[in-house]
Amino acid sequence: MKKQTPPSYLAKGARFKTDKHGYVTVIDYYNHYTIIVEFENTGNIRATTSAKLRSGDVSDRSVPPDSMMVGKVVQSEKHGELTIDRFESDKLVLLRTAEGEEVRMLFPALQNLIDQQNNPSDTSEEEPKVTSLNDLTKRNKKTRDVNKLLKKMLRDYGK
Repeated sequence: MKKQTPPSYLAKGARFKTDKHGYVTVIDYYNHYTIIVEFENTGNIRATTSAKLRSGDVSDRSVPPDSMMVGKVVQSEKHGELTIDRFESDKLVLLRTAEGEEVRMLFPALQNLIDQQNNPSDTSEEEPKVTSLNDLTKRNKKTRDVNKLLKKMLRDYGK
């Protein structure tokens, strides 16, 4: 297979985050349909497409997706410190509190907790943007010019 020059974002050594298996690093680029990547946490090598790579839809077939999250500690407002114990299904996660109580949570809710823990944001400092009604209904000058041209063309059509 003949190699093509990769785009800058797919150059050798570029890192991408996957949905369930951590990060992958680009090893080799042939074309948009054949990109060789290596999983950083397991070292497995796999071929994928650029679309799947950008969307994070690359899966490591040798590792179940849940195993890398077991044992991770997450902070919750309601239950305090929670440790991921096991995955009961694709969408249900069993967590344990510091006291040993079992807490079941949906996987998307757990993902939100992890994202909040990784990216804390203070929304209290942000001021709402004040936009007048006139600004919301104002049309772009280019749009007005195009509309004038179209009206003129329709009016002059057939003359």
